[in-house]
Parts: sequence; structure tokens; C-alpha cells
Amino acid sequence: MFRSYLKIALRNLWKNKLFSVINITGLALGVACALLIIFHVRQELSYDKGFTKADRIYRVTQTGKGDNARSWAATAPTTADAFKQFFPQVEKTVSFHRPYPFQVLSYTGADGSLIKFEEKGGFFADPTATDVFDIDFLSGDRNTALNTPGSIILTDKMAHKYFGEADPLGKILQDDVNNISLKVTGVIREYNFPTHLRFDYLLSMSTIHHFLDERSLANKTWNGFYTYILLDKPNAAKQVEAGLKDFTAKFYEESNTTREQILADREINIQPITSIHLYSRLEKEMYPNSDITYVKIFSLAALFILLVAAVNFINLYTAQAFGRMREIGMRKVIGATYRQVVAQFLGESLLTTLFATVLAFLLFKAAIPFYNSIAERPFYMHQAFTPSGLGITLLLIIFIALLAGGYPAWHVAHFHPVKALRSKNMPGTRVDNVRKGMVIFQFVVSVFMIISTMIIYRQIRYFHNKDLGFDREQVAGITIYGPMWKHFGSLIDDIKRSPDIADFSIVSTLPGDRFSSQPFQPLSATDKEEFDNSRIMWSDERFLPTLQIPLVEGRNFYNQMPDIKQKEFIINESAVKAYHLTSPVGHLFVADGDTGTVVGVVKNFNFASLHTPVDPLVIKYDPYRANYLLLKIRPGHIPAALTYMKERITTLTPGGTFTYTFIDDKLNRLYASENQMSSIFRTFAAFAIFISCMGLFGLSAYSAQLRKKEISIRKVLGASSAYVALLLSRDFIKLVLIAVLVSCPLAWWAMDKWLSGFAYHIPVSGWMFAVAGGFALVAAFLTVSYQAIRAALSNPVKHLKAE
Repeated sequence: MFRSYLKIALRNLWKNKLFSVINITGLALGVACALLIIFHVRQELSYDKGFTKADRIYRVTQTGKGDNARSWAATAPTTADAFKQFFPQVEKTVSFHRPYPFQVLSYTGADGSLIKFEEKGGFFADPTATDVFDIDFLSGDRNTALNTPGSIILTDKMAHKYFGEADPLGKILQDDVNNISLKVTGVIREYNFPTHLRFDYLLSMSTIHHFLDERSLANKTWNGFYTYILLDKPNAAKQVEAGLKDFTAKFYEESNTTREQILADREINIQPITSIHLYSRLEKEMYPNSDITYVKIFSLAALFILLVAAVNFINLYTAQAFGRMREIGMRKVIGATYRQVVAQFLGESLLTTLFATVLAFLLFKAAIPFYNSIAERPFYMHQAFTPSGLGITLLLIIFIALLAGGYPAWHVAHFHPVKALRSKNMPGTRVDNVRKGMVIFQFVVSVFMIISTMIIYRQIRYFHNKDLGFDREQVAGITIYGPMWKHFGSLIDDIKRSPDIADFSIVSTLPGDRFSSQPFQPLSATDKEEFDNSRIMWSDERFLPTLQIPLVEGRNFYNQMPDIKQKEFIINESAVKAYHLTSPVGHLFVADGDTGTVVGVVKNFNFASLHTPVDPLVIKYDPYRANYLLLKIRPGHIPAALTYMKERITTLTPGGTFTYTFIDDKLNRLYASENQMSSIFRTFAAFAIFISCMGLFGLSAYSAQLRKKEISIRKVLGASSAYVALLLSRDFIKLVLIAVLVSCPLAWWAMDKWLSGFAYHIPVSGWMFAVAGGFALVAAFLTVSYQAIRAALSNPVKHLKAE
């Protein structure tokens, strides 16, 4: 029986080559797209689940209260110790702190050769990190590696960068910025699973005393440390959450402050480590996280593309079934049961799906490099052949086979044998309506994805092209570290002599980086008055002209180097509004431990992401706090300017490190998630419309075949080829037009909701829907018209003689 069914299935596939190619190719594209999206979503959902204690690890966060309050991923330095003492359910705590803003590490080999790099991927870490976070040591003692001051453990990749094939243990790395020696006490393996906790090296927490004073480490209002707790059992989280208000009140307890006042100002929370990547976009995240919204969007995209491919199969299969009515009728007359007919057609569906899956895996393998370039993370073919990966693929095959073959099998099995033997083509209004509905569904999905892709693309382009209120073109930030300050005057003289550099400044933070948030209060404020923190940066008098930031009131800084006698601030318009100032110039404020005068107000400029409005910003005159040399390079002179600066810096500071970044590149990286979604969505929208058009091509070919006698008679009676082509195309174009009308309001609702999540976004215009609908109609018309014109140009005598 099985052998007979297999022969019939293979014969039918070979007999109907065009439809077989369309079915297999359409399903293969759908399966390949779905596999890529499924494994992408699976990877997104697996973040931090590789830790053996993941169900017991929580991160401590802090949320301020008030109109402009912020929620922080980091907490005060003493939070970990306080948690351990207050909650008996806490088994261990781990704190991390990122050295700000970078480190320059160097190694001098036995032969005198110097290897030096700027590093931004390190953290100070408690010794408990090795156990709580399953750090896998390749060499060194995991129990003592982070115990002593001056200890550093490296990933194997970083160890190879500095030491090559030599054994790193016991070697000394020099921190050139802070002038301390670091002893390598361990080499560790990088995590082989996705995690938000990414680092190249870890420094022992006891080393932090070389970087921060005791006053800073005791400051409970400075959110500078990432605090994690390990609970003694998974269900202890509810007990900890129940005691967080009491903990918050005790932790921030001060004289003349009540519990109610403390809880009205802030609250401390805990979040599961497995929820950080998709559900956390707090202030001062370790790295930018993704969003569960995008996972849902990609999951729906996978489902829709699968459904579009399955609809193709159903439509063409049911259409082909009319050509097999006599075969089915004969089978039923000689004794075939309902179940046997269903089994035969489900088997044929499964066979087609298997062929499509083989082709899908080839396409999937070919698409992996493309996916890796978009997703900016490695995915390898062997990851799909894990037990879970094979299980997903098997379920996908069964799902498609049942989805694509279930309805055609049921429909065919219900053919009446006598009617089937009498007529080759048995019309069925209900079946025809179902088929039309499926075509409409395909193009609703396709047009929806086209509209969404257009809006997402335009929003991303808006991010990249919007006037941010300052000149970001051809502006480079060069890292300044210790030895460079000794020769800084000479370096500035060299910059002034360069014809390639239009202007320069020195700043603490580059636009696109996270600006420090600190208290900024009027000197006249009373103890009862509360003010939200402001962003703060330190710079000089050349900052505003270098970036062409306009003053709206007051003046720019004066040059006070080398002795700064007057503390001065320039604030932006958001700060003026936040502090309810009518005439801000001349007001005395306290910031960064200094009392100074507001000398100017600048127009708001977007120094951070366009996801959020412009925060209040304070620019303090203090060039000595700068970390970067800002260069405005003349158009067309970038290579010459960078070469010149590298030569001058390495000449003035032999063995120095020359590193730079461009402001526009840094700003563009703020929209990595949106860029990724735009690229992926654009690709799959193209596949959706292509698969839909393939199905339309097959249906139009089948329609032309069924109506060849009608076409021949019309031509004999004088109908033109153009009229016949229009007649055959008209019904399909109507279906696509209905799909356009249905998809437009759905796309408008979805995209309006997505855009509302941005502080700055494009308007949704009607022309976008018109363009998307027009594109779908043109694509459908070109697809259908090929078969229509082919049928219209055929010889009518040939078809009439055959009849």
C-alpha cells in the first residue's frame, strides 16, 4: 500500500512539473525563512539561561519617583553587603563596576617589545562572581583568582591578544592610565551561550581602591555598581520582594528623614537575570538590550510567511485535485475508504514537504552568513542539528504537512464518486470562495509587511538623518590618557598648524555615550526642595563652536587655562524648563561639589538616543576632566588628519596608543535593534510578496488551462488578445485590491503603536499606503498577465480540435 502511494505521489509530482516546482520552492522559501526566524527568536529567548543557577540569580535595580525620575540598572556601592545582611534568603552577592571611561593596558615582553591596547570591556568583580556565574577557568585557581588587589583574569581571546601562545599566568599587565600593575591570575573561557554579562577581563574588586576613594564607595546616592543576588532557593524571590520596602527605608535611613519620605523618593527592586535582555531598558544598562516586542514581531513574521507558503500549497493542490477527480472516483468505486483517500493525499503532502525541507536546509545554510552580518552574532549550521533543533524542525515539517495537506485531503476525500466519474471539472462555489479568501490572506500579509517595512525603514533613516542640533559630520573623538597630558600644549599647537583640522575641543563624554547623571541644585534651594538630577559633562570654551551648537542666551566660556578660578556652567533649554528659570544667566548653582554661575544657555541638542526627549544638561568648564580630544575635520581630509594626529601623538608619547571614533558612527550604534529589525523585516517582506506571487502565478496558469476552450471560442468570435488577457487578469487583481484595502488599516494601527514608543518619529502618511498597495498590484498584475498574455496569444484552433 505504501509503495503504491509513493509511486502515485512521485508520478503526480513529475506529471505536474510547473505546479510541483512552485509548491516545493514556495514551501522551501517559507520553511527557510521560518527556520531563520525561529532560531533567532530561540536565541533571544535563551539569554542568561545557560547559568546553572539562573533560576536563583536576580539583579538589584533602583527606581526613582517623580515626574522626571529614572530607573537604574545599577545601584549604590554598598547595596550588595546590605542585601546580604538584611535578607537571610540571600546566599551570595556579586557586584560589578565598569572602569570609567576606559583603560589602556600594556605588556612589555622579555625582548622589550611593547603591546598596548585601549580596553573598554572590563569590570571590577567580587570573588563570588566565579561561582555564581559559572566562570570556566582554563588556567588559574577559581577560588582565589579575584581575592587579592591587583589581580586580573582574562578571557582566552584577550590573553592571546597580549601574550600569544605564551602562558599568561603570573604575567604583569600595566594600567597606563592609572599607573598600576595588574597580575594575571587566571585565563577563562568565554561563555558559549548568549548572556547580557559580557566582558573581556575582570579585575579584583579590592583593586578598585586605586580608582575610587572611600567617600565615593560609601555614597548611597551614586548608582555605579551592578548588584546581583543568589537566593538559597528559587521560590525565595517572593519573600525578598515582600521585604524590599523595609530594606529601602533602612538602607536610605538618615536623620530627619521618615520612612514615608524615603519611599516617596525611590524604591529598590529585583529582576530575574533571564528577563534582563528582553524586558529591561533601564538607565546605565551594561550594554544595550533587545526588546520582547521585536521577538513577538519576528515570531509573527515567521508564522505569516509559513501560512503564506502553506496557502500556496492548499490553493494549487485543491486546484489540481479537480484534474484528478476521475482517479479519485475510480478509487472510491473499487473500494477505497475515506481514510485511505485522506492518507494518500496527506502522504503526498508530506512527501512534497520533505522535498521542500531538504531544499529549505540548503537555502538556510546559504543564508547563515547573511543572517550573521545582520544580527551581528554568530550562528552556525551545527546549532540547528542539536536534539532541540532537530525537534523544532521535525515539528515544523509535521505542522506544515498537516496545515498544507489537511484541507486538500479532506476536500478531495469528500468528492462524490459518481459525479467525479462523470465530470473532469466539478465546480464548487464554496471551494472557490475558500481559495479566493486564501489569496486575499496572502496579499494582506504581504502588503502589511511592505507597509511596515517602508515605515520602519523611514523611521531608521529619520534617526540617522535628523538634525540633532549640532554638527556631527566628520567629527572624531580621540582618546586622551595619562602620558598625553604631559605634552598636551605641544599637541594643541600641532593641531592648530594642521590645514586638515577645522576646529577642536576637549570633552569628558562624546555624544552617543552615556552622560553622567548628577545633582544640580540652586544655591538658594532649601532642604525641603527636591530637584531631579541633570546630565553633566566637562569641557572647554571650544566645545560649542566645534560642534556649532547655538547659544540662545548669555555667553560662551572664557579660556581659564591653566588656572581655573571661576566655576561656570552652561545649561540647555531642557534644564531651564526643569528648574523653572525665567532668567537663568547669573544664577548660582551647585554641581559636582562646586558652586558656580550659569553663564549661558544653549539650544537643545540630542546628545543621546532619539528614543527619549532631551534631558536637562549641564556643561561645566573643567578641561582637566576631559577624556577625549574632539576634532572637526575638513571635508575630504579625514585620512590625512588621522595620519597626522597619529604621527604627532606617537612622537610626543612614544609607545602611546592612538584610538579614535567618529561621532556619527557612535550615534548610529544607538539604534542597533531597530537597524537589525529593519534589515530582517525588509528581507522577509520581499520573500512574502515573492511567495505570494508564485502562488498567483500557479493559480493563473491553472485558470488559463481550465478556460482554454472559452478563450479559443472568444478569439474565434473576434475578441482581441488584449481583451482576453484583461479578462483572465481581472478576477485576480480584484482579490489583490481587496487585500490592499484590508491590510492598510491593520498596518496603520500596528505602525502607529510602534512609532509611539519613540520621542521623535515620522508621521504616518497616506502616500506610504498608496505606494505599498500600488507595488503589490503591479507585482500581481505582472505575475498574472504573463499567463494571461500567453493564453491570449495561443492558437484557438489547436485547443478546439483537442476538445
